[in-house]
Parts: sequence; C-alpha cells; structure tokens
Amino acid sequence: MDAQAGFLLGATAAVGFALAVLLPPLRRARGTALILALGLPAFAFGLYALYGDPGALNAERRELDEQWLREGLPAPGEASARLYAELQHRLQKQPRDSRALVIKARLDLRDERVALAAEGFAAALAGRSKVANDPGVWVEFAEARGLAQGGRLAGEPLQLVLRALSLDAQHPGALDLAGSAAWEAGDFAGAAAYWQRLLEQLTPGSQRHAELAAAIGRARQRVTRP
Repeated sequence: MDAQAGFLLGATAAVGFALAVLLPPLRRARGTALILALGLPAFAFGLYALYGDPGALNAERRELDEQWLREGLPAPGEASARLYAELQHRLQKQPRDSRALVIKARLDLRDERVALAAEGFAAALAGRSKVANDPGVWVEFAEARGLAQGGRLAGEPLQLVLRALSLDAQHPGALDLAGSAAWEAGDFAGAAAYWQRLLEQLTPGSQRHAELAAAIGRARQRVTRP
C-alpha cells in the first residue's frame, strides 16, 4: 500500500470513528449530522495539508521536484516566479525539504541573490538526504560562496569543491572550479592537471575543448617560465 492509499484509509477510519461517537447524541438534529458527515473529512484533509507531508498525497509534486533537479529550471518569467513562490510557501511548512531548498537556491543563484543561494545550499546539504551525496550541489554551493566573496575561490569555496571531488573525482564542474582555484592561488601545475582531466571528457574539436586546451597551455607556460 502506498503512502496516499494508507493515508486515505486512515483518514476514512478516523472520520468513521468520530462520526460513531458524535452522531448518536445528534439523531434528532439531522441537519447538524449531515454537516458533520460532510465537513469532518474536509477538516481531516485540511489538517493533513497543514501539518502532514504533502508529498505523501501528491506523488506528482515529488516527480516534478526530481525533474527540476535533473533538467534545470524554467526560463525566467512568470513560470519561474510561480515556482519560486510555491517553493517559499512549501519551505515555510517544511523548512528541511532538501529538494525545495536546492531548487530555490538555484533560482536565487541565477537571479544573483548569491547570499540567499549560499544559505539555501548550506541548509540543503546539512541533512542526510540524497542531496548531500550529489557532487553537483556541492559545486553549486561553492559557486555561490565564491560569488559572495567577490568571485574568489580561496577558503571555503575551495573546500566545497574538494568535497565534490571526494564524491566524484571526475565531476566536470568540480574539476573546472578546482583548476580555477589552483590558477588563482598561483598553482599553475595544479590548474593544468585539473583541467587536463576535464579536457579528456570534452568532445575534440568543440569550442569548449579548444578554449580549455588553450588555458592548459597557458598554465603550463607559467610552470616552465623561469
């Protein structure tokens, strides 16, 4: 039995019990009995919506969350604004919803609310959900922290990148940022090494491949320069 069916069965049983207790004294007040019979189920569902797990009643919402996590965000505009408002509303009731935290943080990062984005990623990664094992989210957290400190990757952003690499040593975004952090620190050999690992994942002949190959060449020149 799934969560929705279980809840419906439990709600039905609870309402039946309540009616069995309340209706006998009201046999003469048929109008009141009818109101109770119609109103109690709605009241039960209302309480569940306020205090329960909306995902248990709405599997489609969980699937939509997974879609946003996998495929990216809606384009800026009305749909994006509606999604943001829904996420804010959900997080008021479920502040530890890691999926909602990540999606909202991505919207904040895209719209350059970098401090809010960093807070959201930090909250999402603080728990033991699947999100904490996703290297891509750690990379996004590093990007937000880096932007929040003026575009520099030294310090916490670099530590977040290294955490991502500990989860996936070949993660493209983590390798890209790790190379940038090494370049920023003057470790040109390290930058070339990280970017070389990324280069091997890119399509030869693509613009990105050519740009990265050129960056690796510049890093290696810095290493050999007296």
